[in-house]
Amino acid sequence: MKPRSIRARRGRKKVASSFELQLTSMMDVMVIIVVFLLKTYAASTNNLATVPGIQIPTSASTRDVLDSLQLIVTPEAMTFESGRILEFVKTASDAGDAAGGYAFKNTDLDEGGRRIVPLFDALVKARDKSELLRMKSSQRDANGNPLPFDGILAIQADKRIEYDTLRKIMYTAGTAGYKVFRFIARKKDT
Repeated sequence: MKPRSIRARRGRKKVASSFELQLTSMMDVMVIIVVFLLKTYAASTNNLATVPGIQIPTSASTRDVLDSLQLIVTPEAMTFESGRILEFVKTASDAGDAAGGYAFKNTDLDEGGRRIVPLFDALVKARDKSELLRMKSSQRDANGNPLPFDGILAIQADKRIEYDTLRKIMYTAGTAGYKVFRFIARKKDT
């Protein structure tokens, strides 16, 4: 290959001085990038709002909260995915108790008082909806089948919740097909 001489380089045509940058296509690219980033951010965060009136337990764990369905248990009611599904009954002994509540109506329980019917119905409905969306999704496993239901439930409850109530919640979620429970806690101050 023969090196070019200085004279040969000077003989090339120069770009016209009226060259302009096309801003329209640059703006299109920027809008697409911004929309992509906003969608990605919105899809990757789990909105965990604390409810006034409950005391969240503390934890030293540094794990991030992953996206999952959320159950909030307050002394007054139970809320699943922003919809109130159950109201607790106040008893005479709860009047002076700050935590109060966590008593169920007789019609809210079945299977010998172990399963919470309104919670079970809400969890099954959410599981069925998730499975339907997974069937329609293009994401598949190695065999070409739809991805299985992950069965993750995030539970945000007052730290004064009774163990019996928590056990009923976990039993109900287990019978509805939820296998993994994530208890929401505040990060411990160091």
